[in-house]
Amino acid sequence: MKTKKNLFIWLFIFVFLSTYSLNSTQKKKISIFSIENININGIINVNETDFKSKINKFFGESLFFFNSKEIKKIASEFSFIKEIKIKKNYPDTLNIILKENEPIAILIENNKKILLLEMGNIVSNYDLDKFNSLPTVSGMNAKKNFFNFYETLKKVNFETELIEEFKYFNINRWDIILRSGKIIKLPTERFESSIEKFISIYDKDNFNNFKIFDFRINGQLILE
Repeated sequence: MKTKKNLFIWLFIFVFLSTYSLNSTQKKKISIFSIENININGIINVNETDFKSKINKFFGESLFFFNSKEIKKIASEFSFIKEIKIKKNYPDTLNIILKENEPIAILIENNKKILLLEMGNIVSNYDLDKFNSLPTVSGMNAKKNFFNFYETLKKVNFETELIEEFKYFNINRWDIILRSGKIIKLPTERFESSIEKFISIYDKDNFNNFKIFDFRINGQLILE
């Protein structure tokens, strides 16, 4: 009986709101379920001031009729935002949960520094000091080839936090410079196996004195 009563109440509210919400202007006039609070969680690198200024327009709208696609469209304007979840908390609160794309490197291109994020996103305007510990990426056409290369490193569990610089050569080849000063010279083809070989030996005592690990010749490792 209680379930039927609750269902009747919600049907009444729905009919009531439907009657008085013919357009967006009228929706804002409805006091019942008006959005009075918007909570945002998960902001790390997103420009919080800019994001909030874009969603402030939703205050006063009906929470009941609110379409989450509107906020998702705004979120798509921010490169840092990877995923967004919107939850309605009746009677008056909208909860927004963000998941951000992780910054992975800084591309140096035409004397400019561009922040590279996972999923292939880029950010041109950012706080340089905040990300100056990230590895750099350089070389003609490096941006075009970097993300697939980076995914390969992650796939074989290479510790990318050890990397100081990625250098791309326009013959489809990479050098990796580690923070320790060691240099990995990879071949143009089948470089994944070379990376796996390096992972298996780089921290062993008998390789500590070598700076260059050259895998460019197929099937060989030259140490210097």
